[in-house]
Amino acid sequence: MIATLQGLRFHWAKGIDDWLIPLESLVRALMVVAFYVVIGIKSQYLIANLELIVTFSRTATHWFLTWSMVFIGLLLGLQSVQIVKQRKQLQKTAQLLGNMAEWGMGSHVVDTALNNPAGLAFQKCDRTILFMDIRGFTSWCEKTSPETVAAVINEYYRCVEPAAAKFQPLRITFTADEIMAIYATPQQGIAAAKSMSKAALEMLELYGIGAGCGVHCGSVIEGLFGGADVRTYTVIGDVVNTAKRLESATPGGAITISDAVYQGMSQRLTVEPCEPIVAKGKTAALIAWWLI
Repeated sequence: MIATLQGLRFHWAKGIDDWLIPLESLVRALMVVAFYVVIGIKSQYLIANLELIVTFSRTATHWFLTWSMVFIGLLLGLQSVQIVKQRKQLQKTAQLLGNMAEWGMGSHVVDTALNNPAGLAFQKCDRTILFMDIRGFTSWCEKTSPETVAAVINEYYRCVEPAAAKFQPLRITFTADEIMAIYATPQQGIAAAKSMSKAALEMLELYGIGAGCGVHCGSVIEGLFGGADVRTYTVIGDVVNTAKRLESATPGGAITISDAVYQGMSQRLTVEPCEPIVAKGKTAALIAWWLI
């Protein structure tokens, strides 16, 4: 009976837990009565049959025991229902908090926080930084209703984010029309840039706009930045600024990579040289390449 009730709960009748759980608890409680009846009859060296069991159960003490166990079984069953409901609610809340944490921090940070909290401390490491930004977005917004702008930006995110996520980013950040992605290797960053640019081109050309992409790699300081109440996991350093400068100098639909990325890929990429980029705040022009 218990196995049948559990089969109903978990496989065939999942919507009636409020009835099945107390019933299962009642069966478990009546097992005590059943054991007591069997032992009582056998201790008198009687042969058990239905009539003898009914007669044995009708005595005042046995009647009291039976109904006490019924009451206790139902009481424990109702308590189990409440516990199951609370557990389900906690699971839903945990799932929601997990989703929100991943939306805000990224799955890499959430996994690190759970499995290796020390990994969130400041550390120097090699990372590949990718920036993508919509060209002419400000002037386009000026001529477009806010509702349309919000819808297009959201569609842009929905198209480009899966393309970036395919290559295991450590973090993806959305800021207005700008997307920043952090990767562990140049290979991942280049593959993501190609995929993201393709997705952005197919989506944005419907509105007469495009997105430029810049990729750079090098040493950064990575960790959890912020104060007591607001913190975020990101990377800091000249590599990040340089990647942003490369992206700013890139026309819509194109991908600019730094010489560090090109050399890091052992020059196995198909590229075209571009004019050295004179970037704001940089003492020397940046050697860069357009990815074909």
